[in-house]
Amino acid sequence: MTTASGGSRAVGGLSLRERALRGQTLSDLPVVDNHCHIGPFAGFYQPFADADSMVRTMDRIGVARACVFSTLAVTSDMRGGNDLSLAAARAHPDRLLAYAAPDPNRPEEVEGELRRCLDAGAVGIKFHTQLHNYPFDGPNYESAFALADRHRLPLISHGVGSAETLRRVARAYPNVHFIVAHAAARGAWPIVEPTLRVAVEEPNVYLDLASSVARFGEFAAVVRAVGAGKLLWGSDHLWMCPTHQIGRVLLCPIAEEEKLLILGGNMARILATRR
Repeated sequence: MTTASGGSRAVGGLSLRERALRGQTLSDLPVVDNHCHIGPFAGFYQPFADADSMVRTMDRIGVARACVFSTLAVTSDMRGGNDLSLAAARAHPDRLLAYAAPDPNRPEEVEGELRRCLDAGAVGIKFHTQLHNYPFDGPNYESAFALADRHRLPLISHGVGSAETLRRVARAYPNVHFIVAHAAARGAWPIVEPTLRVAVEEPNVYLDLASSVARFGEFAAVVRAVGAGKLLWGSDHLWMCPTHQIGRVLLCPIAEEEKLLILGGNMARILATRR
């Protein structure tokens, strides 16, 4: 096996595909899950929604770190939900990384809440334009973009408007690492093809893999179209099964070094830029 840097990495002589088929843990690899929800949600059944349970699942698979954002914060309680994410990161400082989620429908509170969370250790920002029913380029998000730009943070958004909207915002805030949630699923979203072009052409735009809907072969096609350096593995845990989600990468017919970039190498590089 080769690492992202091209060096040799012996893992019992088995490929990642073989290890997955044998049910072996990936605990020896720096796997980073860039997309995890934490805490309760009224929308569907999700048992064991606490931080301890999430870490136990990570241990079983071999996920080293996970970026978490509270479902509560993107539905009904911005401050209370963000406190859940921060508490999870404090309880598991080497495993869980808290993201702050602003509520654009409470614009007078957004900047202060994000500053509070960043001071408390949050490492990124989460938008959910669908649940908040607010456009990605709306003025109430401007302070969030500015803070992310100042601190070189990752900003993952469920919903970015059109591809050209994404391009315009990404160019306006060049220090932000924009992560388009679910976009690497390709077939799941009608705007995905133009978004792929934006990810190729804009240096600060990345695509997240989390998806419950993807046709056979679609992920491999995205890797060929965009390049492994622009893709980030995300499970959407607790909303989706992380074993299924990581299997899409481990079993994909792409190079081992591409899998290592996608599973954690790219995200580790992004997280290291914070200032």
